[in-house]
Amino acid sequence: MRKIIYISCIIFLYLTACEPYFSGLDIKNDHQPDIATVMGDINQYPSLIGGAYNNWWHHMLAANDGDTWTFATNSDAITAGAGNWNLPAFYYRRDYEKPMINNTDQNAGFPKTLWYNHYGKISTVRNMLAMIQEKELVYREDNKDQTYKILANCYFLMGSFYTELSLLFDKCFLITEETDLRNITAEDIKPASEAKDLALDYLDKCIEICNTQSFTNFSGLLPSDVVGNNTKLRQFANFMAARAEAYHPRTKEEYASVDWNKVKGYIDDGLAVDIKALLPLQGWEVWSYAAASWPGGNQWGRVGLRVINMMAEPGDPGAIWPLPTDFGQGATLPEASSPDYRLGTDFQYFPDVNSPTGGLTYDGYAKYSSYVLNRFSETGQQSGEGELYFFTKAESDLLYAEAALQTSENSKAVELVNLTRVNRGKLNDIDATSTKDEILEAIYYERFVECGYAYTVTPFYDRRRTPIDKFQLTTRSFRQLPIPVLELNFYDIQSYTFGGEQDRNDKYEF
Repeated sequence: MRKIIYISCIIFLYLTACEPYFSGLDIKNDHQPDIATVMGDINQYPSLIGGAYNNWWHHMLAANDGDTWTFATNSDAITAGAGNWNLPAFYYRRDYEKPMINNTDQNAGFPKTLWYNHYGKISTVRNMLAMIQEKELVYREDNKDQTYKILANCYFLMGSFYTELSLLFDKCFLITEETDLRNITAEDIKPASEAKDLALDYLDKCIEICNTQSFTNFSGLLPSDVVGNNTKLRQFANFMAARAEAYHPRTKEEYASVDWNKVKGYIDDGLAVDIKALLPLQGWEVWSYAAASWPGGNQWGRVGLRVINMMAEPGDPGAIWPLPTDFGQGATLPEASSPDYRLGTDFQYFPDVNSPTGGLTYDGYAKYSSYVLNRFSETGQQSGEGELYFFTKAESDLLYAEAALQTSENSKAVELVNLTRVNRGKLNDIDATSTKDEILEAIYYERFVECGYAYTVTPFYDRRRTPIDKFQLTTRSFRQLPIPVLELNFYDIQSYTFGGEQDRNDKYEF
């Protein structure tokens, strides 16, 4: 077996991205323990796996230089209450030209933070897999070989990390337990489609173990025991695999390339419960946008008027989107009315100003909204401490509905879309007589209401891929991320980016 350079997980826990990710990793440090010493004890792996889960939801939900929050404004799901991280720059409004992603400044946090956080997590998990393979390590419980528990979780995590990389970036490195890190070159940069395939390979391995082994999982991985046994872990892996395939299109034209039978095969055994994360009391930098946008909080964001406009009665004066350019500074829209019960429960009219800047009129009123988010955070306090939605069962059900509709199971699609549309929204307009187009529009409507405020990149994935024109990303919106310039410079690759004039599409100007 060829020699593999193993990278200490300690390096990546404190990685600051001050240099390209793969540079210098084969330099020996006599003052640090050898990786075989650090990771030679497989009994430590359950705690390392717990740390990987923790870092996963933390990096996907929290501020972290505004990385995932930027997608919330780019998809018009949330308006920014302050100018931090350049968030308002990506929110659509009249007579405004969205910029391209700044990928010339190597100190810019976006998209650099997302890139290095993901590869930091990957390094820890691939090191465990490589050590098990190289050293033939065996994990025992009750004096029985249960290494498969370590493998199942590692495969799940690797699959989940590569799922997100494949959805976020146009290209990336594919680093596995087989990779010789000493010999990585620019030739190892692969298109996002290959990252998606790698994600599915890992998730399939997790699913196979969960189908052949019955086990109680390690404790403390996620709240509410949501991955507490092989069945629950398998369901989560199926959900992630369905996301990898269904959300991959960057445009409505690419939507036709989705293998919906494959998606349906995965999501048929998807989530049975909401997936939540436990947010510690660590200050605003670990908030999700949900925790930062609720009525009693500091309101770093509010519900985007585009969503309110979608839910309200046609022409409702309280749901104008986008606002006219002459809308008065400090003016307030009236409360909108809607047949959807959730406009009043999940999204509450709250015209009072209470924001980190002293007013949500930062850089012009055109980004303001009079609606706050009253769901997806069960913290009940300004700190954001407590349980926070990560992925919802509704997202799993609506993925199933979409796959069913695209494989000619209209009745199943109607049944699934109405789990939220009827039961939570009190809407009764979709039934067995509805057309395919009507059902599809209802599915995306439900997704923007039910799935857009937990992990705030989800509405971005939905808007870029939807075949429904009025739901598409607005003109000049970026549709994926470039490899950060810091990495490009190291490999002598010319900087490139997305968004702005190069992604102009007047068709989606409103």
